[in-house]
Amino acid sequence: MSDEMFEGEDEGVAGSEIQAARKVGFLPGIVIQMLKWAALGLGAIIFIVTVVVITMKIMGAGSQGITHQQISTDYTGKAPVYSWFNNVGEIRGRTADETPSTFILVVQIGYDLNNKSIQNELVNRTPQIRDITRQFFTAKKATELKPERENDLKIELAERINSIMTTGKIRQVIFDSFTVVEF
Repeated sequence: MSDEMFEGEDEGVAGSEIQAARKVGFLPGIVIQMLKWAALGLGAIIFIVTVVVITMKIMGAGSQGITHQQISTDYTGKAPVYSWFNNVGEIRGRTADETPSTFILVVQIGYDLNNKSIQNELVNRTPQIRDITRQFFTAKKATELKPERENDLKIELAERINSIMTTGKIRQVIFDSFTVVEF
């Protein structure tokens, strides 16, 4: 019995010391447990974010970013099909510069598909079209005949040719070759 008495006393003393240890300190035990769980959660989030960032860098290392959006042909429409008049031939001349440059070009004229009346008029007006084209380019300076202005030149030339047409209008002018040689 005496042993049982001492055992009970030891447990009582040890239990009260544990209770005292939990209560002693700046923060109660529950706050410490909550801080431990919060730190564990924060560490897990940091780990997951780091893994995702590294994975994305590895997977995306070989690919380039998109610099422009591609335009779907559903929105732009299909380019029309034209008949082409290519009997204008090669046209040579000099620019309007103080020290003139030489231009050499071959023009093709697009018109509505299988329109025989426009085709006949183009054949009949070939010398006029050659002259209009030569005059158009001899009035320009070499700086106006740069590649970045080519589309503007095509539009202007098409307007000039359309000004003499009576049976219909041409739709497009293209250059098979277009060279400016500066001296």
